[in-house]
Amino acid sequence: MLATLVRITPFTMLLLSVALLMLGIGLQNTLLGVRAGLESFSSIEVGSLMGFYFFGFLAGSLLSPVYVSRVGHIRTFAGLASLASCAALLHLVLIDPVSWSVFRFVTGFCIAGLYLVVESWLNGRAERDFRGVLLSAYFFVNLGAVAFGQLLLQADDPESYELFIYASVLVSLAILPVGLTRTEAPAATRTAKFSFALLSRISPFALVGTAMAGIANGAFWGLAPLYGVQTGASSDDIAIAMTVTIIGGAALQLPLGRLSDLVDRRIVISFANVVLGLLAVVIALELFSGTTLMLALAFLFGGLLLTQYGLCIAHANDFVADGNFVELASALLLVFGGCAAIGPIIGSVFMTIFGPYALFWLISACALSSTGYALWRMTRREAGDSRSAQAFAPTSAGLSGAILAPTEAEYEGTDDDVPMEPFAIDETETEAATKEG
Repeated sequence: MLATLVRITPFTMLLLSVALLMLGIGLQNTLLGVRAGLESFSSIEVGSLMGFYFFGFLAGSLLSPVYVSRVGHIRTFAGLASLASCAALLHLVLIDPVSWSVFRFVTGFCIAGLYLVVESWLNGRAERDFRGVLLSAYFFVNLGAVAFGQLLLQADDPESYELFIYASVLVSLAILPVGLTRTEAPAATRTAKFSFALLSRISPFALVGTAMAGIANGAFWGLAPLYGVQTGASSDDIAIAMTVTIIGGAALQLPLGRLSDLVDRRIVISFANVVLGLLAVVIALELFSGTTLMLALAFLFGGLLLTQYGLCIAHANDFVADGNFVELASALLLVFGGCAAIGPIIGSVFMTIFGPYALFWLISACALSSTGYALWRMTRREAGDSRSAQAFAPTSAGLSGAILAPTEAEYEGTDDDVPMEPFAIDETETEAATKEG
């Protein structure tokens, strides 16, 4: 343990920046959902402006590598954090759905770039035998800060301006540790190629599972605070429920991931989705009451919902040859982000037509649809050999750093100007699956 802490020490300032950044963003995300409800925005308007966040995230995932390669990690981080801080304050200047949609797009763009800087920095400077531990530490700092950011909602009245200022200040403060760190940033990197057609041949289920996870996660993150407002929950209750849900997502990452390393990952994903679907139905029908029980359900719900993306990535990696993980993660990230962008829009339409509980019916439908497709795919293709692929590691929905190519250290024995190879697929594993479609 002591040796691990010593090795993490050089990255302390970077992780501190992540903590400050996600405290601000975690507060802002929930605050906007609550404030939009208090401003009488319609469900569709709230869903649209939350969807714009993910559209911005997609744009940032595609364009931010260009900025990193031109001006470096530290300048990119400082510029994007400053822009995100300004966007937080501008929500107070123009309070209408159209303006807020623009600000959410800008915020999503900035967050994608900030994730990219941090994750590529960690990947580029960590030694191979330590990378999993370091990324796990980063992941828990990330989700932990988002969880505590929800609790900051209780610091003031959501109808006032103070909470927006707190969010802006926290995001701005995140620049200081990165700017003062003595840890050298990685050299410029190369961007990876994308191939959705090839992804569908490598693992059709990973493609469908990631899409369903994206819709469900996007709808939840975008509309859960509005659901709380429409069902009469106080801002304190919403903050606590969101915090417990996120903590559940962090707590169940490793148990489910390690289990998926031992058996067919599709079995684990299907079981988790069945339970998730049933939990969503229980919440939608209000079959249970009581604060303690509802928080326990929120913990389990978050643990099952927020692990789906990482499990789908691990499953897809079981069928890819060494050296092609980056390209695969890039395509999966764009699938997840694109579906997460439309999730709040679909959910808001359902909530407008059927009421606030329709949010959880949508999540249940996504989970059970993913299960049905997984069970069908299990009759068409055997499980991949997880022992020959990368072991599961905790993964958040914001792993935009995955669009970067491997660092120079990972190209041992090669020249810098050697172009990246396309996906290498084990033909013996995928020939039958390709013929079956």
